[in-house]
Amino acid sequence: MQAARAGDLDSFGRLCEGYYAPLVAVAYGVLRDRQLAEDAAQEAFARALVSLRRLKEPAKFAPWLAQICRNAAVDLARARKPQIEVADLAQTPDRDTDEFVSQIVREAIDRLPISLREVVVLRFHNDCSYEQISAVLGLSKMAVNGRLTRAKHKLARYLRRRGVLEDMP
Repeated sequence: MQAARAGDLDSFGRLCEGYYAPLVAVAYGVLRDRQLAEDAAQEAFARALVSLRRLKEPAKFAPWLAQICRNAAVDLARARKPQIEVADLAQTPDRDTDEFVSQIVREAIDRLPISLREVVVLRFHNDCSYEQISAVLGLSKMAVNGRLTRAKHKLARYLRRRGVLEDMP
């Protein structure tokens, strides 16, 4: 961290290598598009490099970087005009297929608030541990657990309404 703050680009690159996948997950939580999320992560690294000397508490690098990434993703989302794609107009897949279930699960995740969506993506798409999520988002492990629990309840309700998940006794 000290070498990166002193302007050593190699040190900054090594520092950021470990955060690429979590940042893409954070940006995906905002954008819901993998390619745009990757763009936002790259933009976050560029912004962080320019601002690194202003980081007051180096120990909080990960949550600081995640917030920069969230802001970059929001900026990309604002700049992106809504477009209707042919895929959006296609018929819903047959209810008895895995494709249908996958589509409904994606819809359920997309409906979550950003704060819940990002922990779901980090945990289940990126296989991050509670400790890793806690470090990246600057939350306690208890807060991560609470967000994941709320997200699971919301997802289950939506999946039940859509008939994908049966009510349990």
